[in-house]
Amino acid sequence: MSTTVDSSHDVPYPVVDEQLGEKLQPDEARLVTEMANVIEQGIRKQYQPGEFKRDVHARSTGVLRAVFKVNENIPGQFAHGVFIPGKSYEAIVRLSNGSGEASTSDNHPDTRGFAFKLLGVLGEKILESDKHAQTQDFVMINHPMFVTNMADKYLALVTKNQGSVLQKATIPFILGLKGTINAGILTSGKISNPLQVQYFSAVPYQLGLGPERLAIKFSIKPVSSAVDPFPTKAGDHFLHEAVKASLNKGPVEYRFLLQPRKGPHMDVEDSMREWSEKESPFVEVATLTILQQDVDDEELNKLGERLSFNPWHALPEHRPLGSINRMRKIVYERISRVRDTMNGVQREEPTSIPQPGPSRA
Repeated sequence: MSTTVDSSHDVPYPVVDEQLGEKLQPDEARLVTEMANVIEQGIRKQYQPGEFKRDVHARSTGVLRAVFKVNENIPGQFAHGVFIPGKSYEAIVRLSNGSGEASTSDNHPDTRGFAFKLLGVLGEKILESDKHAQTQDFVMINHPMFVTNMADKYLALVTKNQGSVLQKATIPFILGLKGTINAGILTSGKISNPLQVQYFSAVPYQLGLGPERLAIKFSIKPVSSAVDPFPTKAGDHFLHEAVKASLNKGPVEYRFLLQPRKGPHMDVEDSMREWSEKESPFVEVATLTILQQDVDDEELNKLGERLSFNPWHALPEHRPLGSINRMRKIVYERISRVRDTMNGVQREEPTSIPQPGPSRA
């Protein structure tokens, strides 16, 4: 299969917001374009046309219908963008394992992902290829940090990950001590149920417009503190089965939380360290309710495979901040475009959620 790449259709590289603490790295845009090239070449070698998967979070453990409702009494400083007091949105949630190998067992230690897409969000969006979409994406993992902030290190990481065992063995020398520790935490965890885990944005976002705009991080936390015991014989699809069992019993509710930046020491460019919850506690602004449903709904799962989740699918009030998010804009958009093209899928954001079988017209 051809490994030809074409960056000529990439969306523009983000401009930094220096007032909120963003700082462009040397040669950053070129390095990130090269990173997108390497990832694209890798997936072109890995998949045949019509079978392209995501380069990360390839395996879904649940594609789910949900409702996102903004609290009536949120503090005024947070009432921007989609956070309209009392407003409700339909939402699609995708739970996933972090691996780029869709065949990797649920029993394998890994990062876990939680992404959701709000529907019916009016207003022009930031991402140039989807300006008129009526969606807003929130992307999270089950840890509050990443492995590196630097474009050159990230490029080396993805390059060596596609190389030999010997090349992969040199990754700790690229990441350094802190990055290697974070990588170990991110990739070594096991969970018993994706619906019983707290997830974090790990990187910051703008909230609001103009001189009063804030830098924030966000998180989503289950209302219930119940945690299933880890199964003694965990099968390859046990996380999907755990989601199925939970939603057969009833809906699952989460608190959606915001953490405002308290000063420049909370560095918007540093994704390798948490912001102190003691100094800046998370504040609840909304609830997300995953509805009781058939987790094996064929039409919804097909939609989940076609969907792209990108933090730049966003209103200007929710502009992503920091180096990791700048990288995401180019890489996520490129790989999404390539995946849709190679799979012969029309690229479009959803305007509605498939309804359960009995209620379809």
